Amino acid sequence: MSERTTADALAELVAAIGSAAFPVRFLDALRVLGAVELCSVFRRTRRGVELLFAEGSTPAQPDFPLAASRDYARAHWRSDAQMLRARGTNPLIVRRSASDIADPAYRAACYERAGVIERLSILWPDLIASGYRTVAVGAFAAHDVSRIETHAALLYAALAQHLRANAATGFLFDEDALVEKLLGLECRLSAREAEVAAGLMLGETQEGIAQARLLSPTTIVTYRRRAYGKLGVANRRDLVALHRRLIAAPNLAQH
Repeated sequence: MSERTTADALAELVAAIGSAAFPVRFLDALRVLGAVELCSVFRRTRRGVELLFAEGSTPAQPDFPLAASRDYARAHWRSDAQMLRARGTNPLIVRRSASDIADPAYRAACYERAGVIERLSILWPDLIASGYRTVAVGAFAAHDVSRIETHAALLYAALAQHLRANAATGFLFDEDALVEKLLGLECRLSAREAEVAAGLMLGETQEGIAQARLLSPTTIVTYRRRAYGKLGVANRRDLVALHRRLIAAPNLAQH
């Protein structure tokens, strides 16, 4: 990859700070630096990790990055010993392949379901940025790791500034907070419609939403259709785009 291409990707990342385009630009930067296909960013907390954003898609599992990252933040980080590392001031680059993971539930949810073969993470004291490669691209090469490590300081600076710029809005990956946000829109969603829409925005399946709320799949489809109509969206992609708009515009009052 040329230095000009790298410089352009990093410049676009900096220009996107504080906007809804930042997650896409962050993935673009990692893709230029190390052929990363998917990415996720977490904040370390005293209780574990908090998902800030996930970006990318795979043909078979378009919602995989968000769904897998939410599963990781909820439970699977406990099976990841690398989370306990990087307590100094300098970033630490760590790699983990699917074959290294002993926990079958963690391996299936965060790797195998989308054919992820390896993860490369930048661990800072307060943040974690991970890039993923699938079997279609293969494992990271030494020069990929070196390029990402060389630019780790800039990536962190952009992330930190983006977090400060969005501190007042939050990232709306908390389902209860997202439901409240949806109920505050002028489209007059019912509570159930908002719950279903929020779950779908956050990568849950209709089957999972039905099981969690002890409702039939048919009922969930009905709530989904009503929510889509009121929100003015036609499909899951439009719904995800609306989620990004809610993140970027805290005072959004209508669709």
